[in-house]
Amino acid sequence: MTKTEFCITYVLPALMAACTAAAGFFGMQIKALCQRYLDNKTKRDVARTCVKAVEQLYHDLGGPEKLKRAQEGILAMLQEQGIPISELEMNALIESAVSEFRYGFGAADGAEEAR
Repeated sequence: MTKTEFCITYVLPALMAACTAAAGFFGMQIKALCQRYLDNKTKRDVARTCVKAVEQLYHDLGGPEKLKRAQEGILAMLQEQGIPISELEMNALIESAVSEFRYGFGAADGAEEAR
């Protein structure tokens, strides 16, 4: 068996198998990163939507009851999409959305009220 025959018979298929395995591994890693990014974006969007909805629908309720309604809405919407979320993460997203809702959109109004 010559070197060329040996390379064609054994080395080339082994290299192709290694390249295929590496491409599969990197593809799975890229998919996991993209999925994590999309899940986080979805969580932020759902939290914003639920906070806005609670502010509009339940403006007469107190803070703890609004928080409970927002948590219920977020859990329902994310479970529907199969996205897990911890209570700590959910509360942080709610606080961020409330802060954005109150201060991000009405920064000019808040500055005038402070005068």
